[in-house]
Amino acid sequence: MPRIQLPRPRRTGTQTVDRSFQILKEIAVRNARGITVPEIAATLGLHRTTVHRMLQCLIRNGAVRQGSGTRQFFLGPLVAELTIASRPQLDLRTLFAPAVSRVAEQTGDTTFLIQRSGNDAVCIDRRLGSYPIRTVVVEVGTRRPLGIGAGSLAILSALPEPDAERIARENARRLRLYDRSVDALLKAARSARKAGYAAGPVYGVDGAMSIGVPVLDTQALPVAGLSVAAIATRMTRSRQNTLLKILRDEARQMTELLRETNIVEAG
Repeated sequence: MPRIQLPRPRRTGTQTVDRSFQILKEIAVRNARGITVPEIAATLGLHRTTVHRMLQCLIRNGAVRQGSGTRQFFLGPLVAELTIASRPQLDLRTLFAPAVSRVAEQTGDTTFLIQRSGNDAVCIDRRLGSYPIRTVVVEVGTRRPLGIGAGSLAILSALPEPDAERIARENARRLRLYDRSVDALLKAARSARKAGYAAGPVYGVDGAMSIGVPVLDTQALPVAGLSVAAIATRMTRSRQNTLLKILRDEARQMTELLRETNIVEAG
């Protein structure tokens, strides 16, 4: 596969910092099993020596750790420390937990809370419904390019068009891992923007569908996505309309909660 170089930062002095964050994000995507230097280099289009040098710096600062006796790299203890420090301002999971639970209880289906993280979307909460056939699409902590999954696509669709286009193009290489092109993703985002919600088959899970809506902050920008996934036979048009009403009602309440708590959120 030909190597694709990352866009150069406007100011060369920021290149090392930019690449360090790119590496951390790639480790986060595969943190459960770990990721190797060749995998990082291939994904980001960097030389292996560059990746190795930067990993050593991240290890020294506690942001990354290497598995004992392996070639796998994982997120380090510094990440957990920073998460704890930021929690009072950024803990959407705790703030929105009651809403996610209510959706799962009302629908009986698996409910997800997806948070935007730059060009990515991270699953920060998941609640299982009472329906005996459950659709467990992603685990809490799963990171994907913004636009992959109904909740994530709902977030992308609620962004200003220029921002959505920029994000999709910057994620072009990673989108191919999910069988998505930039043009196809932007077309789906425009359709979701027009409809006010995102819906479609679940990637990697045959016979499953999901539907999601954006959760907006007080400036009407998306900070999260709320979605429900179920087997396709439960996703009739009539039931999708019912689910959509539940999701929209909760999303509005979540926006009001943000206003009341004056929570600070990072895009």
